[in-house]
Amino acid sequence: MVIFIDLVLLENLIVNYFLLFITAQTLSLKINYKRFFITSVCAALYTLVIFIDKLKFMTTIPVTLLTAFLIVYGAFGKSKFFFVLKATLLYLAYTFVVAGIIVYLENKNTYRLEIENFSARKLLLVLMVIYIIGYRLLTYIISLQKVKKYTYNIEIFVQGQIIKIKALLDTGNELKEPITNLPVIIVEKDALTNIDISVHNKLYIPFKAVSGQANFLYGFKPDKIKINYDEDKFQFKNGIIGICDTKLSDHDEYQGLLSRDII
Repeated sequence: MVIFIDLVLLENLIVNYFLLFITAQTLSLKINYKRFFITSVCAALYTLVIFIDKLKFMTTIPVTLLTAFLIVYGAFGKSKFFFVLKATLLYLAYTFVVAGIIVYLENKNTYRLEIENFSARKLLLVLMVIYIIGYRLLTYIISLQKVKKYTYNIEIFVQGQIIKIKALLDTGNELKEPITNLPVIIVEKDALTNIDISVHNKLYIPFKAVSGQANFLYGFKPDKIKINYDEDKFQFKNGIIGICDTKLSDHDEYQGLLSRDII
């Protein structure tokens, strides 16, 4: 029997990606698509050991279980042993379920799906890909709708200029400048390239990162800030502009983060 190694790798890549995908969903974990892909490639390469006689020992149960553990650890990057163990057991459970479905459909004549060499295995692979892409598209559309709903057009008046940006209402942004006690609007540095920030008094805004590390954000007080709610409704507010060196949105939907205290 002729075996096409490239097809074996592709099939196992899709299956492993799908298994990691549904494992993450079951555990309510954030899906890291890039990390999942790299780990799935490694898992697919592991299947090649069945074709190499010198590596037959790697198909034993202990080595297989250890490999599954390492795959899950690599995909999720969690350091807690019991969490990785729990995720590994769930990953293996889904593996047995998927394998069982494939074997059942391909060996049961009454459920055999073959139309011009289109087998149940191929059908399941297609469904896995559709599920992953469909979920990704759905979450992207929902994310866009949320961004659109909570995004405001704001105008920053400074140095006789008007800087217009889109800012997302961030309910987690409770930053306030400690001296003035004014709320802070975080703005990308690239959106402020037309003004000379150095002429303003430097304000240092303390904040704590997600990692728990304390840091400072450099900011300044503009002349005024105009927040547009719709075409005819707007308000002028006092606030501090905190300058962020990184991109706030991967797709440039917004360039700033509004404090909930300023709305």
